[in-house]
Amino acid sequence: MKNLLKSVKKQDGFTLVELMVVVAIIGLLSAVAIPNFKKYQAKAKVSEAKLQLSAAYTAEQAFFSDFNMYSHCLAYMGFDPAAEIMSRYFSVGILTPAAVEIAAHNAAVTSGLLAVNCPQGATVQAGSITALANGPASPSDPRANQFVAGKGIGASVATIAHLPPSNNGTQTDALTMTFLIGAGGIVDASFVGVGTAAALTINQNKVFSVVRNGY
Repeated sequence: MKNLLKSVKKQDGFTLVELMVVVAIIGLLSAVAIPNFKKYQAKAKVSEAKLQLSAAYTAEQAFFSDFNMYSHCLAYMGFDPAAEIMSRYFSVGILTPAAVEIAAHNAAVTSGLLAVNCPQGATVQAGSITALANGPASPSDPRANQFVAGKGIGASVATIAHLPPSNNGTQTDALTMTFLIGAGGIVDASFVGVGTAAALTINQNKVFSVVRNGY
Protein backbone atom coordinates (compact mmCIF):
# COMPACT_ATOMS: atom_id res chain seq x y z
CA MET A 1 0.00 0.00 0.00
CA LYS A 2 2.82 2.44 0.90
CA ASN A 3 4.52 1.76 -2.43
CA LEU A 4 1.26 2.47 -4.26
CA LEU A 5 0.85 5.82 -2.46
CA LYS A 6 4.43 6.77 -3.28
CA SER A 7 3.80 5.88 -6.92
CA VAL A 8 0.70 8.09 -7.03
CA LYS A 9 2.51 10.99 -5.41
CA LYS A 10 5.33 10.76 -7.96
CA GLN A 11 2.96 11.14 -10.96
CA ASP A 12 3.62 14.39 -12.77
CA GLY A 13 0.93 16.80 -14.05
CA PHE A 14 0.74 20.09 -15.96
CA THR A 15 1.54 23.26 -14.15
CA LEU A 16 -0.64 26.35 -14.48
CA VAL A 17 2.07 28.05 -16.54
CA GLU A 18 2.19 25.14 -18.98
CA LEU A 19 -1.58 25.20 -19.39
CA MET A 20 -1.53 28.94 -20.03
CA VAL A 21 1.17 28.50 -22.68
CA VAL A 22 -0.95 25.85 -24.43
CA VAL A 23 -4.02 28.12 -24.35
CA ALA A 24 -1.96 30.99 -25.74
CA ILE A 25 -0.70 28.81 -28.58
CA ILE A 26 -4.22 27.65 -29.42
CA GLY A 27 -5.40 31.26 -29.42
CA LEU A 28 -2.56 32.27 -31.73
CA LEU A 29 -3.29 29.45 -34.14
CA SER A 30 -7.00 30.35 -34.15
CA ALA A 31 -6.20 33.99 -34.87
CA VAL A 32 -4.26 32.90 -37.93
CA ALA A 33 -6.43 30.01 -39.10
CA ILE A 34 -9.92 31.54 -38.85
CA PRO A 35 -9.26 34.53 -41.18
CA ASN A 36 -7.57 32.19 -43.68
CA PHE A 37 -10.53 29.82 -43.51
CA LYS A 38 -12.97 32.68 -44.15
CA LYS A 39 -10.85 33.81 -47.09
CA TYR A 40 -10.90 30.29 -48.48
CA GLN A 41 -14.69 30.20 -48.13
CA ALA A 42 -15.01 33.52 -49.95
CA LYS A 43 -12.79 32.32 -52.79
CA ALA A 44 -14.91 29.20 -53.14
CA LYS A 45 -18.05 31.34 -53.44
CA VAL A 46 -16.42 33.48 -56.14
CA SER A 47 -16.04 30.36 -58.29
CA GLU A 48 -19.84 30.43 -58.63
CA ALA A 49 -19.60 33.79 -60.39
CA LYS A 50 -17.14 32.41 -62.92
CA LEU A 51 -19.45 29.51 -63.68
CA GLN A 52 -22.41 31.86 -64.16
CA LEU A 53 -20.42 34.20 -66.38
CA SER A 54 -19.10 31.31 -68.45
CA ALA A 55 -22.66 30.10 -69.03
CA ALA A 56 -23.77 33.59 -70.07
CA TYR A 57 -20.76 33.85 -72.38
CA THR A 58 -21.68 30.54 -74.04
CA ALA A 59 -25.25 31.77 -74.55
CA GLU A 60 -24.03 34.98 -76.20
CA GLN A 61 -21.69 33.10 -78.51
CA ALA A 62 -24.42 30.66 -79.53
CA PHE A 63 -26.70 33.63 -80.22
CA PHE A 64 -23.95 35.25 -82.29
CA SER A 65 -23.49 32.11 -84.38
CA ASP A 66 -27.21 32.23 -85.25
CA PHE A 67 -27.71 35.96 -85.78
CA ASN A 68 -24.25 37.52 -86.29
CA MET A 69 -24.63 39.87 -83.34
CA TYR A 70 -24.75 39.95 -79.56
CA SER A 71 -27.70 41.26 -77.56
CA HIS A 72 -29.16 41.76 -74.09
CA CYS A 73 -31.97 39.16 -74.02
CA LEU A 74 -30.07 36.59 -71.97
CA ALA A 75 -33.09 34.47 -71.05
CA TYR A 76 -34.10 34.22 -74.71
CA MET A 77 -30.57 33.02 -75.47
CA GLY A 78 -30.94 30.21 -72.95
CA PHE A 79 -29.18 31.73 -69.97
CA ASP A 80 -31.79 31.74 -67.20
CA PRO A 81 -30.48 31.05 -63.67
CA ALA A 82 -33.71 32.25 -62.04
CA ALA A 83 -34.63 28.77 -60.83
CA GLU A 84 -31.39 28.57 -58.81
CA ILE A 85 -31.91 31.94 -57.16
CA MET A 86 -31.71 30.60 -53.60
CA SER A 87 -28.39 28.88 -54.26
CA ARG A 88 -26.70 31.89 -55.90
CA TYR A 89 -24.54 34.42 -54.03
CA PHE A 90 -24.10 36.48 -57.18
CA SER A 91 -26.45 38.67 -59.14
CA VAL A 92 -25.52 38.29 -62.78
CA GLY A 93 -26.38 40.02 -66.04
CA ILE A 94 -26.05 43.26 -67.96
CA LEU A 95 -26.29 46.37 -65.81
CA THR A 96 -26.91 48.86 -68.64
CA PRO A 97 -28.44 47.21 -71.70
CA ALA A 98 -27.78 49.21 -74.85
CA ALA A 99 -30.09 49.42 -77.83
CA VAL A 100 -28.90 47.05 -80.55
CA GLU A 101 -27.90 48.67 -83.85
CA ILE A 102 -31.08 48.59 -85.94
CA ALA A 103 -29.55 47.25 -89.15
CA ALA A 104 -27.98 44.32 -87.30
CA HIS A 105 -31.23 43.66 -85.46
CA ASN A 106 -33.33 43.74 -88.64
CA ALA A 107 -30.93 41.30 -90.29
CA ALA A 108 -31.26 39.02 -87.27
CA VAL A 109 -35.07 39.18 -87.47
CA THR A 110 -34.81 38.17 -91.11
CA SER A 111 -32.74 35.20 -89.95
CA GLY A 112 -35.45 34.12 -87.52
CA LEU A 113 -34.96 36.22 -84.39
CA LEU A 114 -38.24 36.83 -82.54
CA ALA A 115 -38.22 40.59 -82.06
CA VAL A 116 -40.86 40.46 -79.31
CA ASN A 117 -38.60 38.23 -77.21
CA CYS A 118 -35.40 40.07 -78.04
CA PRO A 119 -36.29 43.68 -78.93
CA GLN A 120 -33.97 46.18 -80.55
CA GLY A 121 -34.61 48.69 -77.77
CA ALA A 122 -32.84 48.38 -74.44
CA THR A 123 -35.26 46.89 -71.91
CA VAL A 124 -34.42 45.85 -68.37
CA GLN A 125 -36.27 42.87 -67.01
CA ALA A 126 -34.72 42.23 -63.62
CA GLY A 127 -35.27 38.99 -61.77
CA SER A 128 -36.65 39.26 -58.24
CA ILE A 129 -37.27 37.23 -55.10
CA THR A 130 -40.65 38.72 -54.30
CA ALA A 131 -42.54 35.48 -54.95
CA LEU A 132 -40.37 33.08 -52.99
CA ALA A 133 -43.38 31.60 -51.22
CA ASN A 134 -44.36 29.97 -54.51
CA GLY A 135 -40.81 29.59 -55.74
CA PRO A 136 -39.16 31.79 -58.37
CA ALA A 137 -40.74 31.49 -61.79
CA SER A 138 -38.69 29.92 -64.54
CA PRO A 139 -38.27 30.41 -67.38
CA SER A 140 -38.07 34.14 -66.93
CA ASP A 141 -39.40 36.73 -69.30
CA PRO A 142 -37.37 36.00 -72.47
CA ARG A 143 -36.19 39.62 -72.48
CA ALA A 144 -34.62 39.21 -69.05
CA ASN A 145 -31.03 40.35 -68.80
CA GLN A 146 -30.54 40.66 -65.02
CA PHE A 147 -30.90 37.95 -62.39
CA VAL A 148 -30.61 38.82 -58.71
CA ALA A 149 -29.03 36.63 -56.06
CA GLY A 150 -31.07 34.95 -53.36
CA LYS A 151 -28.29 33.91 -51.02
CA GLY A 152 -25.93 36.11 -49.06
CA ILE A 153 -24.12 36.68 -45.80
CA GLY A 154 -26.62 37.15 -42.99
CA ALA A 155 -29.27 39.59 -44.19
CA SER A 156 -27.01 41.04 -46.91
CA VAL A 157 -27.87 39.76 -50.39
CA ALA A 158 -26.53 41.10 -53.68
CA THR A 159 -28.93 43.21 -55.72
CA ILE A 160 -28.80 44.49 -59.28
CA ALA A 161 -26.93 47.51 -57.93
CA HIS A 162 -24.03 45.19 -57.07
CA LEU A 163 -23.46 44.41 -60.74
CA PRO A 164 -20.29 46.05 -62.09
CA PRO A 165 -20.51 48.28 -65.20
CA SER A 166 -21.60 45.97 -68.03
CA ASN A 167 -23.49 46.20 -71.33
CA ASN A 168 -24.15 44.41 -74.59
CA GLY A 169 -21.79 46.75 -76.37
CA THR A 170 -22.10 47.90 -79.92
CA GLN A 171 -23.17 45.73 -82.84
CA THR A 172 -22.56 48.19 -85.69
CA ASP A 173 -20.17 45.98 -87.63
CA ALA A 174 -18.10 42.82 -87.31
CA LEU A 175 -15.10 44.71 -85.95
CA THR A 176 -16.93 46.39 -83.08
CA MET A 177 -19.35 43.72 -81.87
CA THR A 178 -18.74 43.37 -78.15
CA PHE A 179 -20.39 42.57 -74.85
CA LEU A 180 -19.52 42.74 -71.17
CA ILE A 181 -21.51 40.68 -68.68
CA GLY A 182 -21.10 41.25 -64.95
CA ALA A 183 -21.57 39.39 -61.69
CA GLY A 184 -21.72 40.97 -58.24
CA GLY A 185 -22.03 39.12 -54.96
CA ILE A 186 -21.57 39.32 -51.19
CA VAL A 187 -19.09 36.69 -50.04
CA ASP A 188 -17.67 38.34 -46.92
CA ALA A 189 -19.49 40.08 -44.07
CA SER A 190 -16.94 42.91 -44.13
CA PHE A 191 -17.61 43.72 -47.80
CA VAL A 192 -21.33 44.07 -48.40
CA GLY A 193 -21.59 47.51 -49.97
CA VAL A 194 -22.20 48.21 -53.65
CA GLY A 195 -18.67 49.54 -53.97
CA THR A 196 -16.94 46.85 -51.90
CA ALA A 197 -18.66 43.53 -52.65
CA ALA A 198 -17.14 41.02 -55.07
CA ALA A 199 -17.53 41.91 -58.74
CA LEU A 200 -16.35 40.21 -61.92
CA THR A 201 -16.94 40.57 -65.66
CA ILE A 202 -16.48 38.53 -68.81
CA ASN A 203 -16.26 39.87 -72.36
CA GLN A 204 -16.71 38.53 -75.88
CA ASN A 205 -13.16 37.19 -75.86
CA LYS A 206 -13.89 35.14 -72.72
CA VAL A 207 -11.57 37.34 -70.68
CA PHE A 208 -12.45 37.39 -66.99
CA SER A 209 -11.75 40.59 -65.09
CA VAL A 210 -11.91 40.89 -61.32
CA VAL A 211 -13.32 44.35 -60.60
CA ARG A 212 -13.25 43.74 -56.81
CA ASN A 213 -12.26 40.72 -54.74
CA GLY A 214 -14.90 41.42 -52.12
CA TYR A 215 -13.01 39.70 -49.30
